[in-house]
Amino acid sequence: MTTSPGKIYWANSLFTEADRSYNAYCVGKLRAAGYDVFLPQEAAINEMSSPTSEDIFRVDTSEILRSKLLIACLDQETIDSGVACEVGIAYAFNIPIVSLYTDIRQHRQGRARMYKNLYVLGAIETFGSITTNLDQLMQVIPSLLNRPSRQTTAEDLERIAVRHYEGAPDIYRLSVKDLAGWYRPAWSPVDVVESWISDIRPRRILEMGCGTGELARHIIGRHRGINYVGFDKSQPMISAASGSFQADGCLFTSDPGEVISEAASDPFDLAVAVFTLHDHPRQEESVGMLSRCLREGGYVLLIDLSTQDLPRLLRHLRSGLARPLAIPDFRIDPERLAEISSAHDLEIETVELAMPKMRFPSPGDLDRYLSTFGIYEGMDLPLGLPPGEGSTWRPRIQDLLKTYPFPFDDQRVFIICALKKKRPSQAN
Repeated sequence: MTTSPGKIYWANSLFTEADRSYNAYCVGKLRAAGYDVFLPQEAAINEMSSPTSEDIFRVDTSEILRSKLLIACLDQETIDSGVACEVGIAYAFNIPIVSLYTDIRQHRQGRARMYKNLYVLGAIETFGSITTNLDQLMQVIPSLLNRPSRQTTAEDLERIAVRHYEGAPDIYRLSVKDLAGWYRPAWSPVDVVESWISDIRPRRILEMGCGTGELARHIIGRHRGINYVGFDKSQPMISAASGSFQADGCLFTSDPGEVISEAASDPFDLAVAVFTLHDHPRQEESVGMLSRCLREGGYVLLIDLSTQDLPRLLRHLRSGLARPLAIPDFRIDPERLAEISSAHDLEIETVELAMPKMRFPSPGDLDRYLSTFGIYEGMDLPLGLPPGEGSTWRPRIQDLLKTYPFPFDDQRVFIICALKKKRPSQAN
């Protein structure tokens, strides 16, 4: 007897005595093996004399979304329409699918061969498989239930981001400069940081995700009295920053211990993270580190991608790639900010959106943007692209870009949030 790792949804026609008996037989075998299986014919809704279509759809769809695997039986003359719909819902929500297809006519050749709808088979075969008997089905179930996620996890994100930005700091620096020319009206996160510096007049600033040191050059160049520490997990980025810019009162490091030591001896007045937090797998911990480095009454300034960013591009790519919709989105929204701030005794001082238009001049420019910022590797946009498969998806997306009208206009939506560190009396 095994311990079930998750619920299985059994999808088959259930209207004839033969169908119901076969369903009960197969599901009995699965349950005897320790699996938790939902069999629609056993649901209370199907014991009613005249259930409504809305109720049937609601009950069965709810069970699909609670399942970790859908088994689709394909032995009807044509694939049962309800089964086909259930397959589509499972695919859209990234639930693995395996089919049971026992009809002997599938092995025949020529006109005697049984045809099954290729669209439905495509949804099954994209992530699952087709089995031809119950024993074979039982053999593949464990691997599908226990398989690694096809989605980009938080841990994947950290690994991808560090590796990606280690590869090309110079390309990254040039691409950031190009972006400034594509915004309408002109917009720069540096101006936002400058505004906060002017308002609170910090003596010490910490930047998380300092990259090649562009913000440091601006801060030190305009505010000679400010002490600055730039932290980035990518050593090549730190090397590029240190190699291109050195000044008194300016330190670049990839060692979090050094940042903590700096804060312990002299806490920071302002901690800044510009387009960094969405690449962090444990966003709450990252903000917590910034909070610990601040003096009481100090500020964390976050400038990052909103979950509403680049809606037109996201819509085009999703429809062209036909990837599942239920995928993680690591970009930032106000609800997430509220959760993070309350976890670290920070209060939200301000939250606002910056919404410049963006114009990509050509397919090559858009392709370079997607490459530079790791979108082919599963970063930034929630496309559900598996980590480490950029070489597979880039040609497909490049083909899609050729069908778009250029210049390609879209809406940027950046979230700007200032969090204030509470004083002890406020935190209690």
